[in-house]
Amino acid sequence: MYTKFKSNAVLVGVAFAFLQTLMASFVGLFAKLASEIHHPTEVMFYRSFFCLIIVFLYILATKQTSKIKKANLKHQLIRGLVGSCGMVLTFWGFAIMPLSELQSLLYAAPIFVAALSYPILKEKVGKYRIGATLVGFSGVLLVIQPGVISSATAAIVGLSAAFFHAAIIIILRWLGKSEEPIITVFYFALISTILMSFVMPFTMTMPSAYSLSLLFMVGVCVFGLQIALTKSYTFADATIIAPISYITLLWMLLLDLFIWGYIPKTLTLVGAGIIMISNFVIIYREAIKKVPEDEKLHQTGVEKP
Repeated sequence: MYTKFKSNAVLVGVAFAFLQTLMASFVGLFAKLASEIHHPTEVMFYRSFFCLIIVFLYILATKQTSKIKKANLKHQLIRGLVGSCGMVLTFWGFAIMPLSELQSLLYAAPIFVAALSYPILKEKVGKYRIGATLVGFSGVLLVIQPGVISSATAAIVGLSAAFFHAAIIIILRWLGKSEEPIITVFYFALISTILMSFVMPFTMTMPSAYSLSLLFMVGVCVFGLQIALTKSYTFADATIIAPISYITLLWMLLLDLFIWGYIPKTLTLVGAGIIMISNFVIIYREAIKKVPEDEKLHQTGVEKP
């Protein structure tokens, strides 16, 4: 009976993970279309503003408003500041390069995490993770070399976005998981909306009905992405969910082809493939590190919460 329940839970997790890849692709699609009209900081403002409204309504509907006051404001501020930098760079990337090209570079985030785990978190890094990290960076070099990447600016922006995505992962590890995911989404949307409001007077273009609908859809899809991602990890392990996220690249390749007529260069795909493989190794090594701990807990009769 337990095995059947666990199997069904995994399938639910996989379904949410698949939905998350679609939402991530739609975020890229609507953000890129909107960036043809609006500055990336504007896209970021509306993304955060609309997401904030939707998240707050969700919190009200699920009667979780009391959790907003219980959040650690200092921790949420750190996450919000770093996350805002990462998202502005991401939207800038959507504006200046093909979706699939940017997504290939964003996959370097786990590689940055592995490289920074010891100097920042003092985590022990074995030879397999070191090797996978070096191989992953070789894939990055393939993607960003002249003649392959759209421009030097695109390479800098894409890698900077990946670095900030990695920084968020490290911050979440450092701060722990004491905060409710939906409350973190709320504070991130709130903080980024406030930050971008200071920039808006210098970059704002009055939106048309068309561009406003694009900006609204960015916020909707970001909310859907956050919910789907959180639910996927609730029902299934990271070793199952993380590889599914790479389907996002397929959707973005199709969007690039059918909407903008862009066909990625062979070396971009080869580099992206190498980055993905190195990520698989890192994920696998992270997973097997937990096995001795789980066995020890089982032997002592203690179960993990």
